[in-house]
Amino acid sequence: MLSKSRYLKGLKCTKALWLNKFKKEEVFYSDSTKRVFSQGNTAGDLAQQYFDGGQLALVSNYPDSKAIARTKQLIDEGETTIYEATFAAESTLVALDMLHKIDGKWHAFEVKSTNSVKEEHVRDAAIQYFVMTNAGIEIEDISIMHFDNMYVRNGDINPKELFTYESVFSRMQSYLPEIPENIAAFLEVYQQDEPTVLIGNHCEKPYACEFANYCHQLTENQEILEERANQPKLGTDIIYKNEEGVQQFLNENPFPIYSLDFESAQYGIPEYNNSRPYQQIPFQYSLHYQKDVNSEPEHFEFLGNGIDDPREDLIIQLIKNLNHKADNGKILMYSSFEKTMLTNFIRDFPKYEEDLESIKERLIDLGVIFRNYIKTEATQKTWSLKVVLPTYLPHLSYQDLEIQQGMATVEVYKGFANLSPVEKEEARKNMLAYCKLDTFAVLELYNTLYK
Repeated sequence: MLSKSRYLKGLKCTKALWLNKFKKEEVFYSDSTKRVFSQGNTAGDLAQQYFDGGQLALVSNYPDSKAIARTKQLIDEGETTIYEATFAAESTLVALDMLHKIDGKWHAFEVKSTNSVKEEHVRDAAIQYFVMTNAGIEIEDISIMHFDNMYVRNGDINPKELFTYESVFSRMQSYLPEIPENIAAFLEVYQQDEPTVLIGNHCEKPYACEFANYCHQLTENQEILEERANQPKLGTDIIYKNEEGVQQFLNENPFPIYSLDFESAQYGIPEYNNSRPYQQIPFQYSLHYQKDVNSEPEHFEFLGNGIDDPREDLIIQLIKNLNHKADNGKILMYSSFEKTMLTNFIRDFPKYEEDLESIKERLIDLGVIFRNYIKTEATQKTWSLKVVLPTYLPHLSYQDLEIQQGMATVEVYKGFANLSPVEKEEARKNMLAYCKLDTFAVLELYNTLYK
């Protein structure tokens, strides 16, 4: 028998479907993926309070024949809200997050820890609906319940405000006809030897596969991996340069100059008061200041403790650092992210509006130079800092750092509070080093252009 999760896995990759049944020991989940699962479980528990007072159909930890019998019993007893309602039909078993009666008719709700409905959620709803209706229950509507991105936490989480839901009844109709054929095909996979499926885009979409490490070790994938590794690197010679545009940028934004970079974390269920689902919460910044082309840069930095809301302390220190000189020079950023974060600070902490608006007015995007005025073969399609740097500053490399990507910084920060004192000090050092290199690199790019 298939489960809903295995059906959806089969849609993604039949090899992953087979491995999930016969080689489950090959599963590998990153710490970030485990945190996503944990958040999903928490969201599911919170969502039950949206239709509170219901009964749980699960008898053990997993949906099984006992849960099916318990679901039938609850329906027969006239229960109007059932959590983890479990049904089986057409060789497939599903457990619905919430089955709730509205005006005497059953409505199905599947909970997702996202801010919107995604297409994979619609296919999820389709298999749920197919099994439930074939099991003999009439479903009036089926919806995806997700976070309301307009919800602002104030005190304890209010599930009735945190969640909203959207019917996908119409959208799922196109997926229903294919389901019987898919079920038959997926069950047939279980009767065969391990299928050969080469690695590709499906390994990452719509989510990263937990069997990626296993598949990358297989002989049939070595040639693909070697081709990826040996792809010729795009050239770093300048193929286009608008001298006038560069000079105008430098004339309008002279020394003294600052360079600013934020690192931020997102929490689906808002972690702090006055924050929203998946709002970017800056927890760290690096700031460089240089008086003139011949001066040594000065450096300032901030990093939260991983427990308390870092934003107000960050704002206070940032204002202080940016006003420590009388010259009030322009502030380099790379893209518009820092400006967006300052706009959010003003919304969430209006008492600092005057100072923050003044800082916003000083922001300038160095990225515009590499988007519009200077291009290499490598930077024609992307102007990310890590691609631009090898052209102008090959000696500055993230490869020597313990943390080499912004997302890695976020993951370290989210686990910061659980580290031992020694681990925490090491993590703090690595996080500060990564962010410091970002702002130093942007400042050095500016200096390179200037010189």
